Amino acid sequence: MNVPQGQVIVTYEQIKAYAKKMSGDFIPVFSGGTGRSGTTVIANALHRHPDFHSSMPREIRYLTDRAGLLDLNFGRPLAFESTAKELRNRLLLNIYLLFGKSKKEIFKERMHQQWWSQMGKSGNPRGLVQAISLDQLDVALDNFDRMSSKDFLTASQNLFFDLSRAQLKGKTLRYFADSTPLNIQSADRISALLPGSLFINMVRDGRDVALSVSKEKWGPNTPEAALDWWKGRIEKSFLALKKIPQENHITIRLEDLIVRDREATYAKVLDFLQLPENEKLRKYYEEFLTQEKMSQGNWKTGVKNPTAFHRRYVKILDELLAQGIEIKQYY
Repeated sequence: MNVPQGQVIVTYEQIKAYAKKMSGDFIPVFSGGTGRSGTTVIANALHRHPDFHSSMPREIRYLTDRAGLLDLNFGRPLAFESTAKELRNRLLLNIYLLFGKSKKEIFKERMHQQWWSQMGKSGNPRGLVQAISLDQLDVALDNFDRMSSKDFLTASQNLFFDLSRAQLKGKTLRYFADSTPLNIQSADRISALLPGSLFINMVRDGRDVALSVSKEKWGPNTPEAALDWWKGRIEKSFLALKKIPQENHITIRLEDLIVRDREATYAKVLDFLQLPENEKLRKYYEEFLTQEKMSQGNWKTGVKNPTAFHRRYVKILDELLAQGIEIKQYY
């Protein structure tokens, strides 16, 4: 199904009707943020609700990764390349294309390789292999192949719904969610591919994010560099959200959800999704989303010069505010 250009789907009834026409019984929900900001936390919690399924793996990746389904349909903004490594990977992809491989061929290869299965941190396979069979993947890709020559956008939409529905194993649920951090930076492109999708933008204190990211292999390797990286991702995320209907996205501070304003923030999330309270979800929230389990303020002892680090953060908040992006400093 192609949604007419300019048509905005904002009400739950309209979104549900669209999902049904797409041969899916669910509404896509995408949590995201800068990374290390609570995107998986919110997906894990909502997965406990009987009307909500969070993907396994939590990050399906084939949508927002380089050469993924979004890039295949809309290209990849140069502004997304925020590190030297990302620019290098962009160049390598262009070289592959020069040697005769099409973007669709590269996409299908990656579907069968890293997005299907790769080694996780625990030493176990991680990817779509955790939730669907290889036969299901191949059937979905065959359908995508047949339809893409006639209507590439519709073929791409159907591929997402086919792979997502395979995870549900016949169950009819209201929502299917993915928690890849880049979802928010790509909110405008996701909405173009899957009109009516809902977005939960998770925001966390940049100092805590920067320290955490600097310990990961995929991000900047110093807290100071990660702080500027955090700023860039915040800017791109809010810019993308401006391009989609306001009713289709919500921004949640992790500190509010876990520490500062628990009940009101918990209720805000349920209200956004129009989900009723649920005992299993409530129990998980109270037992696992606690202040004791949230690392807050570790940057004070984890960076070389906390005073300079904090000063830079305050300056970044002022620079964001000048752009109309308010990230409050809670401590």
